[in-house]
Amino acid sequence: MEKLTGADIIAFLRMLAEEMPGHRDELRDLDARMGDGDLGITVSIGMKAIGDGLADLEGETPGTILARSGMSFNREAASTFGAIFATALMGAGKTVRDQEEITLADLPPMLEAAASDVSARGGAKPGEKTILDVLLPMAEALKGEVGAGSSLPDAARRAHEACVEALELTKQMEARHGRGGWLKEKSIGQPDPGSTAICMMVECFARFVAQS
Repeated sequence: MEKLTGADIIAFLRMLAEEMPGHRDELRDLDARMGDGDLGITVSIGMKAIGDGLADLEGETPGTILARSGMSFNREAASTFGAIFATALMGAGKTVRDQEEITLADLPPMLEAAASDVSARGGAKPGEKTILDVLLPMAEALKGEVGAGSSLPDAARRAHEACVEALELTKQMEARHGRGGWLKEKSIGQPDPGSTAICMMVECFARFVAQS
């Protein structure tokens, strides 16, 4: 697979909706060490909402599907992560707007737009233990893959590797936002829960493009 159509995006989101609830307990336990422990529930409810809404998105462009799926997630799982995730999906979606297909070259600007909109909405900056700390490293890694002429499956695999590497670095950061921000220096040593969820999703994406 080298291009993603609207149908491909729907198939991927359906895969996410089926798989992410399986990480509910892991995300709950991780979030409990950083906040109120609701991330696992939020992701499960939000992903169900995305899955339930996919039938109505048949025939839409990839950007529209991403944006509307983000809104569905936040509508049913309104929370800090829900708002951030919706913002990220809408930012990524607007980058490709009315394009009928997404290629590897589209992915870095999509991630950068997602990060920019998340930053604008919550005031976060890189290094403050948020999903920016995995989105931006993935964008940089994918730029390298574009320049190297990599295939989409190879690039997706590298994006996941970059996400995991960046996630590990969040352990060294002090949380500045959300409930984790209340812990301040006590948050050091724990990975960012939201970034952990993003890495899980990217791993799913890498498998999806490799097997399709």
